[in-house]
Amino acid sequence: MTDTSARAMRGDIRLGRVLSIALPVGLAILLVTLWWVSAALAQSAVLPTPATALDRLTANLQGQRFRQSIGDTLYRLAIAYVGVVVIGAALGFAVGLSKFWSDALSPVLYAIYSVPKIVLFPLFLVFLGLTDASQIAFAFFSGVLPMVIMVINATAGVPRLPLKLAASVNMPTWAVVRKIVFPSVLPALASALRLTFGLTFLGLLIGEMFAGVSGLGYELLRNIPLGRLGDITGEVALILVIALVPVTALSILEKRIKNRYSPVEG
Repeated sequence: MTDTSARAMRGDIRLGRVLSIALPVGLAILLVTLWWVSAALAQSAVLPTPATALDRLTANLQGQRFRQSIGDTLYRLAIAYVGVVVIGAALGFAVGLSKFWSDALSPVLYAIYSVPKIVLFPLFLVFLGLTDASQIAFAFFSGVLPMVIMVINATAGVPRLPLKLAASVNMPTWAVVRKIVFPSVLPALASALRLTFGLTFLGLLIGEMFAGVSGLGYELLRNIPLGRLGDITGEVALILVIALVPVTALSILEKRIKNRYSPVEG
């Protein structure tokens, strides 16, 4: 590789990194602009402007209870998502290594996943009550099934040729898993990390709405019957910001892993 091509490649990498950050930020700015224009044209109390939402959010952030709700949501989300990543990835990887268990469990997991999650939430209330445990468990349940399914499919779909070559030279099982299977699964795992974060967060907000006495989901639902539209839109904007930061970071991680471990076509 010549110096010119190397510099061009580094330039492309830097450009890709810049775009990965600039595009979400630009989209956010565009959406806020459209929101502002729509509110100004409507001139209705039903649709507050971004300035009104920001004012109400700033006022709410002054309150100890609202800040505690943010902390409670972040705490529950961290526990649920770590559980999704660790347990879901490990279980999916273990099941995917066995063709028998992969074929046997995949239809069951797909059937459970097809059931609307909100239908199952009363079961969490019955067994865990109106506690943090029920909300964390429901958030975990919302994210762990897709994590398991995606990792199972990725593990079971490892190309056969490298595995046959490894078997022909009597490569130890652990070496096959470490050098062939795991690198092949990493791109799908990176995608699962990004997708399941949003599903876990959504499950947590639903749990807080129905069973919480604190948290952003609880704060959001509490303001609906009171008709506090400025508070509602401000809290929705805050939720979007909280989600955007880790999702952007996970998207960057996903792109880097895919660039490194995805097979080259052609």
